[in-house]
Amino acid sequence: MSVILSFLAFNTLQASTVNLRNILRIEGFQENPLLGYGVVVGLKGTGDSDSGTQTKDIISRIANNFGFKINPDRIKPRNSAVVLVSATISPFSQRGTRLDVKVSSIYDAKSLDGGELIITPLMGGDNEIYAVAEGSVMTDRFSRGVMGFVPQGAIMQKGLDNIILDSNNIITFVVQESLGYNAVNKSADAIKQKYPDALKEVSFNRIKLKLPQDSDIGTFIENIFKLTADIEDEPSVLVDSKSGILISGGNVIVSDSAVSYGGMKLEIGQPQSGQKTGGSVKLLKGTATVQDLVDSLNQTGFTGGDIVKILQLLYKNGNLKARLILQ
Repeated sequence: MSVILSFLAFNTLQASTVNLRNILRIEGFQENPLLGYGVVVGLKGTGDSDSGTQTKDIISRIANNFGFKINPDRIKPRNSAVVLVSATISPFSQRGTRLDVKVSSIYDAKSLDGGELIITPLMGGDNEIYAVAEGSVMTDRFSRGVMGFVPQGAIMQKGLDNIILDSNNIITFVVQESLGYNAVNKSADAIKQKYPDALKEVSFNRIKLKLPQDSDIGTFIENIFKLTADIEDEPSVLVDSKSGILISGGNVIVSDSAVSYGGMKLEIGQPQSGQKTGGSVKLLKGTATVQDLVDSLNQTGFTGGDIVKILQLLYKNGNLKARLILQ
């Protein structure tokens, strides 16, 4: 598998004017995960195997809840599978809101394709039930059928209380973690120009503001989000290790280094003293970018997994002049 590399068309040191709404969030007003355990039924012999007892016990308990007494030993679970069910509540989700649901096989099912998720309660971190999920499963082709989705498959049973003002009428804005101190300082400066008396504290990536007297909190938040700041684009390389996709600024630099693997070798910058180039040794002269490196590694025969690992090692060694983000 070759690595697919996408480059953003900006200079990595360029400053961009951004709306604060694009880099700030409000503490206490965020997405929250929900989790549950359920059963997918209606599978065509691709469910959990007969060897374990977990699936049989769970199906037996579900049947008992509906008044049916079933001996777990007599259950053949090949047409069903126990799954982990998850969803995410947005800050604006309320009772009746529909949520997308993700299902993942827990045991040894071969595929969830064509299955139906039976009614499954979804709980928050406080062990309270916030939603109920059910519906037809659409499998993810990248997971070979053991993971899937139920679009709009959960219904909120109750909403979350989002508390964003403390007892002193302080509201905390959180700057996107990946942007660094430059973005924090520029955001605080923009807010201070508009509301000089509101700014109370800047700590790490958090900006604490006091709600002005006689101000409506919704209007105040909207006015903060409308402000702009000139934020420097931090050099970074984003890697999806599952698909092999990389996203990088076009000018991310790799300093002088050498990569050896098996019988192949790639040198970046000037060749090492006494080292001859040619044959199995390939040389990238001058200042090399991530694009130059990945192109050469692909041509040399390195796989996508090899290239991701090489980027990790170059980053740890200080040769990759950008922040490496793996997901």
